[in-house]
Amino acid sequence: MPDERLLLCGGNMSVCAIATGEENVKQFLELIKKPEIKAVLNLIVENILATSELKILKRITAIESKLGLNDLDFEDEDHELTIPKQITILTEKIKNITLSNPIISHEPKSIIPETKTEARAVFLVKYLENEVKERNGELFLNGTEIKDLIIKTIPEKNPDCEIKKGQNIRKLKKDVLEKAAKLFPGSIFINKNKNGRHETRILFKPLQTVTS
Repeated sequence: MPDERLLLCGGNMSVCAIATGEENVKQFLELIKKPEIKAVLNLIVENILATSELKILKRITAIESKLGLNDLDFEDEDHELTIPKQITILTEKIKNITLSNPIISHEPKSIIPETKTEARAVFLVKYLENEVKERNGELFLNGTEIKDLIIKTIPEKNPDCEIKKGQNIRKLKKDVLEKAAKLFPGSIFINKNKNGRHETRILFKPLQTVTS
């Protein structure tokens, strides 16, 4: 039980130390120990709270209403869950959600390239899907492998994709990767390697089939 002298002095111990040295203050502190006097003092405090320009009671009521605590019986241990508690439970439920139905893959998507960039992009994705072996659980090509594919492998299979003399290989590579990601947004992902030189990689995740 907190010291009543400290409460009456607004929690200021130095003020209390001075005030309690006076006889009338000591008499008052003795008086408020009597139930009838304490009841009157409680009414005074309640009136101050109710008429305060800070609108303390209205603020408390508004907060309780927002939190759903305005009808809460604080004596009842089995009271309805508060909002913070409900949020915690809901968060746990979301974490534990399991998909009851399998994800249905898209229908095979047929791409008919209309440009050399599209032809290179389609070849790149088909190569990832059918020729590349998993490394660390992923299907991907690193920057050097992508460059070799564009410069050597693709032109060997499709002479129309021969690299012109003086052509900007870096820009060509960038255009091909962006086109592949645009044509196959559910299967192709471009990122940076977390290790080494942090070079650009292209990853394939089997979601839709690249048809010939």
